[in-house]
Amino acid sequence: MLALIKLAILPPFLNILIMAAGLLMLRRRPWLGGSFLVMGLSLLYLLSIPSTSWLLARGLEDHRIPTTEQAAAAGAIVILGGGREYSAPHWGGDDLVSEATLARLAEGVRWHRKTGVPILVTGGLGQKDAGKSSEAELMAAMLEQAFGVEARWLEKRSRDTRENADFSSAILKAEGVTTILLVSHAAHVTRAIPEFVRNGVDVIPGPMGFVHSPEGGASLTLAPRAIYLQENTRLLHEQIGRVYYGLTR
Repeated sequence: MLALIKLAILPPFLNILIMAAGLLMLRRRPWLGGSFLVMGLSLLYLLSIPSTSWLLARGLEDHRIPTTEQAAAAGAIVILGGGREYSAPHWGGDDLVSEATLARLAEGVRWHRKTGVPILVTGGLGQKDAGKSSEAELMAAMLEQAFGVEARWLEKRSRDTRENADFSSAILKAEGVTTILLVSHAAHVTRAIPEFVRNGVDVIPGPMGFVHSPEGGASLTLAPRAIYLQENTRLLHEQIGRVYYGLTR
C-alpha cells in the first residue's frame, strides 16, 4: 500500500493522474477539466527545470563536507544502500548495486582510505527479492571486486532508511561504536541523520551527490529536461519522506 501511495504522489505518475482526471471531467465540467489539464502540464514543466531543483533542495543539501580530522573521529563509516540493478547482462545475469549505490560506495571508500575507519554497509531485501542476496551483500561484493576494500559489518535485514538506522545502530553499539560517518546522497543524509540520532548514535554527515552545492544559486535555464525531472523527483521524495518520518517518529 505504501508503495502505491508513493507512486501516486510523485512525478510523472502524479501528473498522469491529474491530467487523466481533467480528461474525465472535460465533457461535463469543461472549465474544471481544463484547469486540471493545465495544472498537470504546468506541474510537469516546473518539475523539469533546474530552478525547481534549487528550491526543493533547500533544507536538504545544507550539510558541509567534514574535514579529514572530523571524519577520522568516527568509529565506522556507514554507507546506506540506494537500490539494486536486476539481472545485469554485464554481470552474468546476476543482480548488482545500482548506480546510486555504487556512487555511495565510491565515496565511502574515499573516506576509508583517507581515515582508515572501517565500513558498515546496510541494505536488505525488497518485497520481490526473496531468495536473492541482500543489498548489503551486493555492496560488500562490489567493495571487494571494484575497490579491493572489505566491509567489516553487513546489515542485511533493513527495508528502508529507518530500518537502516535501527539495525545498523544495534550492530555498531554492540561493538562499542557510537559515532559514525554517514555516507549517502546529500538529500538522503538529511532524512537519515535523525533516525540514527534516535538510536543513540552521533552522526558526522558525509554527503555526496549534490544537486546543488550549499553555496550555489538557482539556474535561470527555463528549458525542461528529463535529468531535471529525475532530480526533482528524488528531491520531492526526500522532502515528503522527511515529513513522514517526522510525523511517525
